[in-house]
Amino acid sequence: MESPSTSLSIEEAAVEMRKMEEGTDLEEDPDIDRRAHFSSRFPLSVDNFQTLLANQDSMETCSTATPEDAGPSRSNGSIRENGTALKENGSAPAKKRKDPPVDELPPSVFDGVIYLGCSKMDSPSDEKEMHRLMKFLDEEKTDAAITVRLSVSRNSSGTAKLFDGSGGLLVMFPLFRVRYCVRGENNTAQSVCFALSYTHNTPNSVSAAHQCHVFRAPSSEVAGRALFAFSEAFRHGMEASAVNGDDPSRMECRFEAYLQILENDAPAGSSTSRFLTCPQQHSTFKMRRDLDRKVMVRIKQVTGKRLTISKCFGILIAAGRNLRQCDLQLLELEEAEAASDDPTVYTIRAAWDPRGPNFTALNTETPRDTRVFITVAMDVIVCEVNEPIRFSMEAKARVFHQHERFCHSEDSAAPIVEGFFLNLSRSPDPSTGGLVFLSLDSNTERVRQQSQLGRSPSKMPAQLIHPAPDDESDSDEPLLSGSGLVSQECAEDVMEAWKSCVEEWRTREDGARPPTLASLIANGVPDMLRGEVWQLLAKVHLDKELKDSYQGLLEKDCLAEQVILRDIHRTFPAHDYFKTSEGDGQQKLYRISKAYAIHDEEVSYCQGLSFLAASLLLHMPEDEAFCTLVKIMFDFQLRDLFKLGFDSLHLRFYQLNALIKDYESELFSHLDKMGVETHMYASQWFLTLFTAKFPLQMVFFIIDLFLSQGMPTIFHISLALLKDSKRDLLQLDFEGILKYFRVTLPRRYRTEANARSLIQRAVELKISHKKLAKYEADYVEMKEREAEAEDPTKRLQRENDRYCKTIIRLEQENDDLAHELVTSKIELRKKLDTVEDELESSKNAVERLTRSNVDIMEENKNLLSEYEQLKEMCRREVERLEIEGETKERVANEYKGFFAEQAKRAEREREEFDKQKKAIMSRISSCDSCWSGVQEWEANRSPARSPQEELGINDLLTRLEEREAHVRAVELELAQTKLLLVEEQCRNQDLSHQMTTSMSGSGSVMESEGKKWLKKTMASLKDVRTSLKYNERTNSAVSVSDR
Repeated sequence: MESPSTSLSIEEAAVEMRKMEEGTDLEEDPDIDRRAHFSSRFPLSVDNFQTLLANQDSMETCSTATPEDAGPSRSNGSIRENGTALKENGSAPAKKRKDPPVDELPPSVFDGVIYLGCSKMDSPSDEKEMHRLMKFLDEEKTDAAITVRLSVSRNSSGTAKLFDGSGGLLVMFPLFRVRYCVRGENNTAQSVCFALSYTHNTPNSVSAAHQCHVFRAPSSEVAGRALFAFSEAFRHGMEASAVNGDDPSRMECRFEAYLQILENDAPAGSSTSRFLTCPQQHSTFKMRRDLDRKVMVRIKQVTGKRLTISKCFGILIAAGRNLRQCDLQLLELEEAEAASDDPTVYTIRAAWDPRGPNFTALNTETPRDTRVFITVAMDVIVCEVNEPIRFSMEAKARVFHQHERFCHSEDSAAPIVEGFFLNLSRSPDPSTGGLVFLSLDSNTERVRQQSQLGRSPSKMPAQLIHPAPDDESDSDEPLLSGSGLVSQECAEDVMEAWKSCVEEWRTREDGARPPTLASLIANGVPDMLRGEVWQLLAKVHLDKELKDSYQGLLEKDCLAEQVILRDIHRTFPAHDYFKTSEGDGQQKLYRISKAYAIHDEEVSYCQGLSFLAASLLLHMPEDEAFCTLVKIMFDFQLRDLFKLGFDSLHLRFYQLNALIKDYESELFSHLDKMGVETHMYASQWFLTLFTAKFPLQMVFFIIDLFLSQGMPTIFHISLALLKDSKRDLLQLDFEGILKYFRVTLPRRYRTEANARSLIQRAVELKISHKKLAKYEADYVEMKEREAEAEDPTKRLQRENDRYCKTIIRLEQENDDLAHELVTSKIELRKKLDTVEDELESSKNAVERLTRSNVDIMEENKNLLSEYEQLKEMCRREVERLEIEGETKERVANEYKGFFAEQAKRAEREREEFDKQKKAIMSRISSCDSCWSGVQEWEANRSPARSPQEELGINDLLTRLEEREAHVRAVELELAQTKLLLVEEQCRNQDLSHQMTTSMSGSGSVMESEGKKWLKKTMASLKDVRTSLKYNERTNSAVSVSDR
């Protein structure tokens, strides 16, 4: 009894094989027929399976020849054993040898297998679909089917390899990604066929990419043995023990880790978060900068002794690979627990803020064709193991602008998977009963070592997006634009020669080049003088209007603004000046690109212009860089390469292709044979002047020559590059050649010596201008022939399409201009209305000021009249006061003279009285009776003066004081009068000032200023009056005290 289905699940095949070898009695289940069971579960026919089962020992040794040792085998699939043919009856040697460990056994090899092809499928375990594809590919077998040698490893950690007839490796399948094996149905044409389903990137995921690979064996027995080899490999992988052969204490467990990165896609300023999975393509995540992220990892045990993950310390992440412990950054853990529906799956989730200083490389936009490596590590505790275990994964990412939008699908949302092989041994201490950690290897590292693509981690540095030295660079990563150091050194004699050349150049009004320039520029321009020399070569100084128009261009709107903003971050990301987002370098580069897009409406902005503009910005100010860019584009025919249709660019490709055929015919034939066309590698050379991929030192040398010699420089440099790379290119295939141009070629010229050597060889190349002109004529003639030979209907249709596009473009431009015209008219109408309103307001203000001026003039006349009257009155009052003052002063002087005479006479009489008194007292001093009377009289006598005399003196003093008070009062009144006079003069002056101001038309402003001046003057006068009154009171107080 045979089953029509002969498919096999890898895991089920391994289980069944284990039961078979352990002697499990399958007939214990009455519902299972032994022959039908093996027929339905294994990809072997029932008749052959019993034979193979009986000769299992020989099966493990019969197909062990490596591709190198297998030699030319028979097409019927006969197998060699250790290089010796089996006996005709198929019996094995009588002496049974001891099998070596599985990992040391050579792989099983099958010759004469035809690879029919592959096809995409939805489910890797859909055997009906695989049978259908097998039948279809076998019946539709074409010349594309090739005969290969199939090599299958003895362990699931190995690979299945396909070799061509010469022993070259065609393709390699990691066995752990092989999901299902199917044998063709018996008694059909496909009984000699077998197929396997292979999952790319994401095993066990519904969104994975699955393929069905179909093979045709020379016979059904060979097909059975091939599938048996697959089942043996997975049987050893499932056992997860006896890794080292005779050491049963060691075991291997296989894990799979699934990595996903999520981003917050909620609108800016939103209070809620909406995290979506970052899409990935070719194991590369697409992320956007400045957005919150989450990292989620699921670890699943696939085979081996069941282990339990009890705890996770956290997720560590960093940019690069093969990092040190200190380079990894710990993320904030949000979740770490086993899945409720599957205890073999452990889920870890952590929050990630990429705006931190340690994640600059992962939050900076990466240029096109460039990726940044990511290392994600998880430290977990396994209950059965004596120490923590670190699972480390590598992935790649590309960072886009914050507002970039991605198309999310099931395939793009699939996680990145990594397989791990955990090697353990039983603890030597039986009391602990635990396991000892030996090693943890990732499948990527194993495949890399087997393919000899990897290097020792101890010697391999951390790789970010930055270029590495020659001995540490990653061959898969292209060189970033703007990388490399530029030498500032220059010999003194060379610098002096350049300075004298530049001085002579400045004196030439027409900008003609000095005769010494040609010999100097062959070795490059000194970097300190490049800015000025490039401007002189481009004759920027002769066009003053271009520089003056720069600021005006920046004020206009640009339709290509969003495209420019998207490309700015990708220009020279390796250079410090342009690395900072929205920094000074990026802002200047944006303004130059915008100004050029507005200046050149036909070309506008195209990708590639920013690289040339950035090179100019490194040597000159912003406005001068813009002028130099315009001159290069227009005067050196570079803008023709960007015009619609790119006809001029295709002409340059044709000329370069013809030059390669003439100068390097062998290389031309190889490139043509490999299908590599000129535009595949030379488009950036022409459009960016080699600035997009090559180191800066070489870029600046090329610009020196281009500004000196023009467009032929690109042909010289291109041929020199191809001559240097000829030996390497002749040994590469299509993919290798493209990768060489993209990655390897720019790295060869990172040193100044290599760059100078290339430039020297390029200068020495002799390319005839007549030959270039001939190529151009041939190209034009070829295009004309193509146009003539073309179907007129198609040609007219193409022309019609072109005209339609032109009409659409012109209509769009017309609509834009019409919209701009309407907008301008509306703005002008608004401005005109505003001006008319302002004019009306000004007229009203003039009329109001005129009336006010007339009133002020009339008031001024009245004030002048009052001033004259006051002036005359003050004059008369001053004259009167002066006369009165003189009179009072004369009276006072007379009183003073009289008082002085009276005082002198009183003094004489007092002296005479004293003399008489002394004489009388001297006479009667001898008489006691008289002397006592004298003493009594002396004691009781009144003042010497008589009352009448005393009264006259007092009256005289009183009258004198009254006169003095009157004099002071008169003086004070005179001072006050003078003060009033001064005030009137100030008021008169103020009125004169107001009148003059009004007459000169200064208006109310000067009037207010005059009033302010008058107020200040009046305040000063009031202060003087107060001071005078204070002095008067002080003098009065002093006179009273003296009296």
